[in-house]
Amino acid sequence: MLNPTTIRTMRFILYFKTAMLLMMLVVSLFNTKDFSNVSVSNIVIILVAAIVPMGLMLVTINKRKMFLSMILAFVIFLFTRIDMIQLVSSLVLILLFFLKQTRDYFRGQNIQPARTNEQPSEADEAEQAALVDPDDAPVKPTPRLKKDPVVTIREATPEDADTVFSLMMIAFEEYRTAIPPSSALEETEESILKGLQEQTEFAAILYEDDTATAMVRFQYIDDAIYFYRLSVIPNRRRRGYARQLVKWIERQGISKGLNVSRCKVRQSVQNNLVLYQNMGYEIVDQELVVRPNGTVKALKMEKQLGV
Repeated sequence: MLNPTTIRTMRFILYFKTAMLLMMLVVSLFNTKDFSNVSVSNIVIILVAAIVPMGLMLVTINKRKMFLSMILAFVIFLFTRIDMIQLVSSLVLILLFFLKQTRDYFRGQNIQPARTNEQPSEADEAEQAALVDPDDAPVKPTPRLKKDPVVTIREATPEDADTVFSLMMIAFEEYRTAIPPSSALEETEESILKGLQEQTEFAAILYEDDTATAMVRFQYIDDAIYFYRLSVIPNRRRRGYARQLVKWIERQGISKGLNVSRCKVRQSVQNNLVLYQNMGYEIVDQELVVRPNGTVKALKMEKQLGV
């Protein structure tokens, strides 16, 4: 359980006051040349009347004994009015008892639950997967829909070239200022149309309630299905669409009797590396791509299909 802010503040004040008193005691002893003149009774008063009640108050707070904690707070106030800092901190300690969070804590109510492992992992939150050449930085999550949308995925036709191109440009626009910028921004709708017509490349489009939301392009190379340019438009990220498209690619590869699903990812995009690794992909090679406007270190990742 996480304690409310008021209780954490109480504990901090008690630790702070204890440290201050001990420090003052040590300094006074070191500054005293003749220890025979040191008043033992004063030392005992500081230790017993101030520090001990603060230790006891920490115990009563942990046990949620409000009445005893308040009494100890007043005792501490009476015996630690030695300077302005101690006086103010003691007053704050007392005033905290009058706040609702403090009362609820001692009554055992409204204690915030601690986080558990049921929270989404970083990999589950990575929605725009790494491609041949993306710079996929994490984005803020969008609110979950009240009603689950209808999500469908279908293979694109040459008539969908404009949709494939538009989704890619929207998704990669934020990386126009990256160093180096993504080469996806240099592609044209005509080149995508030609690839789809000649079947030198293929694509799949994901629809959310009949609205084109994400896409991935892919090729069949030897015994592998190779996917790239996976794109999710910014306002539809954090909904698992990248993962769904990768799963679709894997099923497509299996249906063609292929043994491997393959992609490439920039080494700097850690979210995507984690996403792929959690989906069973392993790094099998790396390469350094040198361009006039920068250098990219790319990692080749593969997953054995049907395993």
